[in-house]
Amino acid sequence: MNDAAKKNIVMMSQFDRPRAVPGTSMPVLNDCRDMATSRLVKAMSQMMDRAVDDLFELSEQTSHYEMRNLYMEAMTVARDQRSIIEAGFRQAFIRDFDQEARREKRAQKALSLDTTELSLVEPDDLEESLASTNIANSIHGDCAEELFGIEKRMGMLLHDPDLLQSNNPLGPEVIGNAFMKSLKALDCPVKVKLLLVNLFNKHMPRQVKGIYQDINQLLVDKGVLTKIRVGMKKQAAASVAAAEPAPANSSAAAPSPGGEGGLFAALQQLLMRGIGGAGPGAAGVSGRVNAGAGAAPAMLMEAGAVQSALPAQSLAVVSSLTQLQHGQLEGLAGAGSSLDAAALANGQINVLREIKASPVARTMGHVDAMTLDIVAMLFDYILDDRRIPDAMKALIGRLQIPVLKVAMLDKAFFSQKSHPARKLLDRLAEVSIGWDETEGHQCGLYQAVDELIQRILNEFDDKVGIFADVLEGLESYLAEEKKRADELTGLSAQVVHQREQEEISRIMAHDEVRRRIHVPHLPEVIRNFLAGCWESVLAAAYTRAGEGGASWNQAIATMDELVWSVEPKCVPEDRKKLVGLLPGLLKRLQDGMVQAGLPDAERDQFFARLVQCHAVVVKAGLHAMEQEEAHQAEFVEQEIAAEEAAEKALQNTEPADFAEITVPQEHARPDPAIMQTLTADAEIEPGWQTFTIGDANWQGEPEAVSDDYDAMVKRLKRGTWIEIEQENGASTRVKLAWVSPLKGLFLFTNRLGERAVSITPDGLAEKFRNGTAHVIDDIALVDRAVNNLMERLKQAPVEAG
Repeated sequence: MNDAAKKNIVMMSQFDRPRAVPGTSMPVLNDCRDMATSRLVKAMSQMMDRAVDDLFELSEQTSHYEMRNLYMEAMTVARDQRSIIEAGFRQAFIRDFDQEARREKRAQKALSLDTTELSLVEPDDLEESLASTNIANSIHGDCAEELFGIEKRMGMLLHDPDLLQSNNPLGPEVIGNAFMKSLKALDCPVKVKLLLVNLFNKHMPRQVKGIYQDINQLLVDKGVLTKIRVGMKKQAAASVAAAEPAPANSSAAAPSPGGEGGLFAALQQLLMRGIGGAGPGAAGVSGRVNAGAGAAPAMLMEAGAVQSALPAQSLAVVSSLTQLQHGQLEGLAGAGSSLDAAALANGQINVLREIKASPVARTMGHVDAMTLDIVAMLFDYILDDRRIPDAMKALIGRLQIPVLKVAMLDKAFFSQKSHPARKLLDRLAEVSIGWDETEGHQCGLYQAVDELIQRILNEFDDKVGIFADVLEGLESYLAEEKKRADELTGLSAQVVHQREQEEISRIMAHDEVRRRIHVPHLPEVIRNFLAGCWESVLAAAYTRAGEGGASWNQAIATMDELVWSVEPKCVPEDRKKLVGLLPGLLKRLQDGMVQAGLPDAERDQFFARLVQCHAVVVKAGLHAMEQEEAHQAEFVEQEIAAEEAAEKALQNTEPADFAEITVPQEHARPDPAIMQTLTADAEIEPGWQTFTIGDANWQGEPEAVSDDYDAMVKRLKRGTWIEIEQENGASTRVKLAWVSPLKGLFLFTNRLGERAVSITPDGLAEKFRNGTAHVIDDIALVDRAVNNLMERLKQAPVEAG
């Protein structure tokens, strides 16, 4: 064997340690590996603590039996098997680090990548593979700046200045793979593992960010690339070492994270399984993929890479799509396609399906063809989404070609929720939920959206930034619209608040009167007066000034003096006190009756009877009053029964069904205090309270949640949309605009705040229970479309061979 051949032999005995790198690289690599391993395992231990708490909280919040069991099982795994997970992670991370440092792993991946293997992946294995990709994407998203420095410094240590992100021994891919390998040792369902992955993505990326910063500093302290040139192509280590300075832990011009195409790559993998039953267009995808086995690896690499410029072939396709976007079909329609100007402007037809049969599709490369298939399937979902009214759906549908161009130009569209084009689609769908035909097409939201979409169609060439400009214009319009809607909602809320305040005032007044009308020897005329006229006076005083107000206290004192004045006066001092009390008492009673609107004749009759009562108690004393006891006892029993009926009536005054709110014309502007509650944080839970009013409890929230529907009502937040089924079969959409802080009454309005209805929490729970109302999910449109697409592709049958 010659010397050249010997150099190609890899000794298996070397697999338990990193490849020896000339100079001082190996000790530095070992230090980085050991620091990363120790810190990652410690961070994972802390993550498991948080995971246990999160899963317990989720299990308490969910109303679904199966989900509760799933959360509890995952919590048990995180609590009781954490040592297995941590040990497995440590072992897998060290092994993968060493393999990447020796360059053996990437050689194995290159040899093993084959389209036939991709088509035979088991569903659970595919789920776990996608989960590993998601972990890497999450870390990339939080640590892009730190990774920029680490990749360059690791590239120098490994004598590979062009080190790919996926080949970084400390990279997110290594961390994600190690975590997924640690979960393989667990005897639990894949859904439990995916829950742990979600919690890993929630808690770990920030911890990894700190670890990367410290490793960067370690490498700087050891003299590894203390200065880095930013914003330029990677060059040889010797050139980089002499370049401009950059912070050790970050970079002002770090490249986009390599995980930005992760979701797109995942969708590609699912498509490549062979999706014969996945719906229209599936055969075209699998045909293109299987037509050339050697094309698949290149395709996968393109999907995950960050491309600074499109190839000429893709630029030509984008140019053709721009022509179609402008309605120019010359030479682009094709014989097998039904593309025409009307179809392009319609918005209700999936024109991307027609483009697949046009000459434009025949000029596409593999990645562009797959992008077309994916975006077409996304719009299949969007155009079939019943949450969006048909007229607004047609407007959104006109964005099909612009969105396809965005997806071709920037694969981050699929994975970055903050992408301006994605945010625009989500926002359009969100504001469309409450739109209905009564608003009209010639003004308002419809006209604003129509103009903004037309701007994209007219101006969008290949500069994706126009979507951010259009989104800003939409938000500006919505902000102005919301000001007026909030004012109208505030007026309706003020009506509800006033009704509840009056109700509480009546309850308070009723309770105070009830305490006094059952005292012994109280004449019937006084009893009737207090339960009628004076209860109204008390309620009005409470509404004006509250329980501590002067008018309330004076009305209470007047009532007490009246009751005392008709009690037997057996001693001279009491008779003398009554004589001095009467002028002021009669004056206050007179004022109260006028305020309550008591007719003159009834006032005169009451004062005449009151004079008789006073004469009796002064002249006859106790002896005369004893003759009335039998009659009074019978009357008290009747009054108690009447009081119980009145209290029951008071408790049933709140609407169990939706009650329409009519705003009086004199209410020009809402109360500022009400407006403040409307503009407060919508994520705060409704401020339902339990009030003790006198001897009665009044509750805005039930003492206990009796079933899932009560729990659903309790979790509602302002801004949530619900759909109400009418008796005639029609449906109405309203949003929760306000929750009364007094008694928890819900106020729902239409999108513009022009129509409002109220209902109690119990009444709404009953609506959910009997199916006449349901919550409209608030998941973003593109998230829903992507999730739907992923499920369709995962459930599709695998092609044989």
